[in-house]
Amino acid sequence: MEYKLKNKLGTARKDNVVQPSQRNLFLIVSFVEGAAVMIIELLGAKIVAPFYGTSMYVWASVLGVTLIALSGGYFIGGSVSNKYKDKSPLFAVLAVGAILTIIAPRIAPAIMMATADLGVRIGSLISVSIYLLPPIFCMGMVSPIIIQLINQSEANAGQTAGTIYAISTVGGILATFLAGFVLIPELGIRTTATFTGLVLIVVSAVGMLSRKQKTQAVLSFVLFIFSVPFVYSKPTADPAITIQYQSSGILGEWTVVDHKGFAKDGRPVNTRQLLLNGIDQTFTNVGIEPFSVWRYPHKVTALAGIKPAKSKALLLGMGGGSIAHNLIRLGFELDIVELDERIPVIAEKWFGYYPTSANLIIDDARHYIRNTAKKYDVVILDIVNGEVQPSHMFTQEGLRELKMALNRDALVIVNFQGQLDTEDPKLSRAPRSVIKTFESIGYKMFAVKNENKSLSADLLLYGTSGSLNIKEALSQNLRYNELMPNDHFSAADYAPISASAYELGDVEVMTDDKPNLELLNTPTVLNWRKNKIEYTVNGLIKKGVPIY
Repeated sequence: MEYKLKNKLGTARKDNVVQPSQRNLFLIVSFVEGAAVMIIELLGAKIVAPFYGTSMYVWASVLGVTLIALSGGYFIGGSVSNKYKDKSPLFAVLAVGAILTIIAPRIAPAIMMATADLGVRIGSLISVSIYLLPPIFCMGMVSPIIIQLINQSEANAGQTAGTIYAISTVGGILATFLAGFVLIPELGIRTTATFTGLVLIVVSAVGMLSRKQKTQAVLSFVLFIFSVPFVYSKPTADPAITIQYQSSGILGEWTVVDHKGFAKDGRPVNTRQLLLNGIDQTFTNVGIEPFSVWRYPHKVTALAGIKPAKSKALLLGMGGGSIAHNLIRLGFELDIVELDERIPVIAEKWFGYYPTSANLIIDDARHYIRNTAKKYDVVILDIVNGEVQPSHMFTQEGLRELKMALNRDALVIVNFQGQLDTEDPKLSRAPRSVIKTFESIGYKMFAVKNENKSLSADLLLYGTSGSLNIKEALSQNLRYNELMPNDHFSAADYAPISASAYELGDVEVMTDDKPNLELLNTPTVLNWRKNKIEYTVNGLIKKGVPIY
């Protein structure tokens, strides 16, 4: 009797052994699932960026929802694997995840419009939960199901689980580089989502056919075919708006949009904007680009003009090239550092910038400053990723490195977003911290009163770490006035806010160990994004313009 029982158990185990071809297929599925998770997560962040931005609150929403979805998927996947075993829904789950991935970019704008009144933090969290959680939840179910299918005894359970999660992780690593460096920048958000869904559908169909689930395979392909057209938005319906360019870059979603309208005197006006994640970076009139409609690029350039022609200037952050264009006209020997390689192409094609007029370097600003052997007479920091300014540029360590790249009498100019002359000290913590950090390592800094009272207005900071007498230089007729006879800048435009009007004692000096600029600037970040959500909803989405 004992012999017969052992023999029966041995026969059962032999019958349940996974064939090598099936095992290899499961390993491929594990690899693809891991890759899909990372691509979907990156897509989730890119999808939300044009609407809610890329602040730490948005990234916290994306990362938090991803982990919630995976943990939920792992748990439910484990339960499902025990319940169904040989009749596993593995490939059906994969197919459902594929469809949800494909439609996510299409349903996201409507979801984000519905949550717009909830603010950046709650709105982004709810939006991401709706379009990002379901496909990642499906991917999370995959690994436990595969482990159950492969594993035939408790003896090798740990090894099986380790193998599956290792292969899944490798897939995620490779997909992160592929999506970040190639797919999203070159194909865009919608096409990358469709491509990812297609790969998942193909793998799912192969698995279904291998397990003789022909009906499910056909149904999956039918759903895929119907979902693909659903992804792509219709062309803009408003004849007054034209999208000239749209592409995902390293910093986010770049858009060049033209608006046709009329000035107050009835003259037709055609303006052109460069948007990064829905935030204006450059604003010109078509036909006179890259000349800026905004005043601040001219104000910055006029201040830089206290240095003579042939001086060496460094511009950190290019945008559409308005400031660069003005500096070149003033005769500066100009170096431009720009992180996103798409910007020079955009500036040349859509904003009339001549690429040979300056030395352009594609690099992170701080990395360039740290490694350059050049010394500059003027450095302009005009760096912003949508509404978020890079904190690593304004730490003690970063500003020391900048100091090493300056000549003795150099001028430093910072275009900062925020208010300093405000009655609420909490709203001015960020610019006060920036000023205190500059001064902690020997810079003498001044802040110019905002012309615009908006919390997120451009705040001009300028100063020197050496012997430059800025007050005396400003008392002279500025060189820029010769180039701009219709506008005029004088010392009055740069009259600094009295240091007695704001206190620095309650703010901290920023360091690499504690680069808390974004946290300090939270009121500005949230206010700026709130205003731009209104523009994105009423100015673009409701008029049929795709935001990515």
